[in-house]
Amino acid sequence: MPNNSLQLVYEQREKQVNLALKAYQQSKKLLFEQRTQLYNLNQYRQQYIDQLSQKGQEGLSIADLNKYKQFIVQIDLGATNQQKNIAKFEYDVQAHKKMWVESQVKCKAMGILIEKRMLKKQHIENKKEQQLLDEICLLKFLEKKQKL
Repeated sequence: MPNNSLQLVYEQREKQVNLALKAYQQSKKLLFEQRTQLYNLNQYRQQYIDQLSQKGQEGLSIADLNKYKQFIVQIDLGATNQQKNIAKFEYDVQAHKKMWVESQVKCKAMGILIEKRMLKKQHIENKKEQQLLDEICLLKFLEKKQKL
C-alpha cells in the first residue's frame, strides 16, 4: 500500500479516535448527570422525612401521615429507577471507553507501520546515495590515477 494510502487510513483512524473520545466524554457527562439526579433525589427524600418528623411532633392526622408515606414510597421508586439508569450509563461509559482505547491502539499501530515504511524508504535512499557517492569517488580516484 503506498504511503499516501496509508496516510489517508491513518487520518481516518485519528478521526475515529477523536469521535470515540467525544462519545466517551459525553457518556461520562451523562453518567455524572444521572448520579447528580440520584443525589438530589436522596437529598429531597431526606428533607421530606425531616419535614414529616417535625410535623409528626406537632401532631399529624393519619390521612396526612399516609400521604407522606405514599410520597416517600414514590421517591424511593424514583431512586430505584434512577439507580437502574445509572447502571445502564455506567455500562455505556465502559463500552465507549473500550471503543476509544481500541481506536487508539489501531491508530498507533498504523502510525508505527507508516514510520517503519518511511524509515525503510529512507534507508534505501541513503544506500543509493552512498553508492552514488562511492561511484563518484571511485571515478575521481581513477581519473587522478590516469592523469599521473
